[in-house]
Amino acid sequence: MKVLLELVKQDDHVFIMVDDNKTRDEVMIASSHERKIHVSHTQEFAQEGDMSLSRGTLLQMKEALEQEDVSFDYFVNLYDGMLPLKPRDEITSFLSQNPGDYYYVDRTQDNNADLLKQTLKYYPYTNLLNFPDSKKVRRRSRHMASFLSFLTLRRKLEDPVQIGSPWFILTAATCRILAENYSYCSEFFKLSWYAEEMCYPMMIARFVKDNVHFNEDKRAVGPDGKWIHSQGIRNISEEVLKNYPDALYGGAVLEADQPELFEKILPIYNSHYVEEYNYPTDNSSFNQLVDAISEKTTKQ
Repeated sequence: MKVLLELVKQDDHVFIMVDDNKTRDEVMIASSHERKIHVSHTQEFAQEGDMSLSRGTLLQMKEALEQEDVSFDYFVNLYDGMLPLKPRDEITSFLSQNPGDYYYVDRTQDNNADLLKQTLKYYPYTNLLNFPDSKKVRRRSRHMASFLSFLTLRRKLEDPVQIGSPWFILTAATCRILAENYSYCSEFFKLSWYAEEMCYPMMIARFVKDNVHFNEDKRAVGPDGKWIHSQGIRNISEEVLKNYPDALYGGAVLEADQPELFEKILPIYNSHYVEEYNYPTDNSSFNQLVDAISEKTTKQ
């Protein structure tokens, strides 16, 4: 909840998927007073490496764009433990001066012959809870995928395969088109190995025309600072953050794992923000009110 409340302190909304029923209820109760926190119910489960994550993200875009009383400029996907590394006004200023879609494509089937062959396979067990971190399950999934491919059971992809970082910063215009075509993910990426690393760039290439694409991740993630194929997000060090001074977001930084680094990074996003003064609602005197307003003005 600390991270959620920090992210919505200004003008941002957060759409969150919570896998565990008990935790989901706790988040809903704790955030019931905050209209900018939206707990997803259209699809509640999402897992790294499984189609559910990319599909759920697309559905969140769709739900966000259906909000009647708010409009969005950009959509940013953050995994658990990923935090902003810059103040909000610096991030919005950067995007205003350099408008476009930010997502990183590492390779395509044109420059990697094995990529298409791997992508066409069906990988059972990707929706098991222990798939992301069980070597045994992942190995069995790969072996079964090869066997199914040998039996000529392969997916029918219509578009050139691209693969890269699953983390993006996309304009609302691009997200609207992706949301309108969200069924593409379910149609082509069922039982896919890390669909989130292929789905978004392939959808943009297919459906979005004339967008400005910056082939940049803008994230510092994991012990090496860079996205690594099918490894998800891992703990980051302060040294890595120093090596990526231009990164807008970074992680994983979890309070339970790195409490000091977490407490250091968490306030950065709102560090330039001056909260509106909450005027007293009791019988405070007029002089107290004037003093409060004067104090606020002095701080600004």
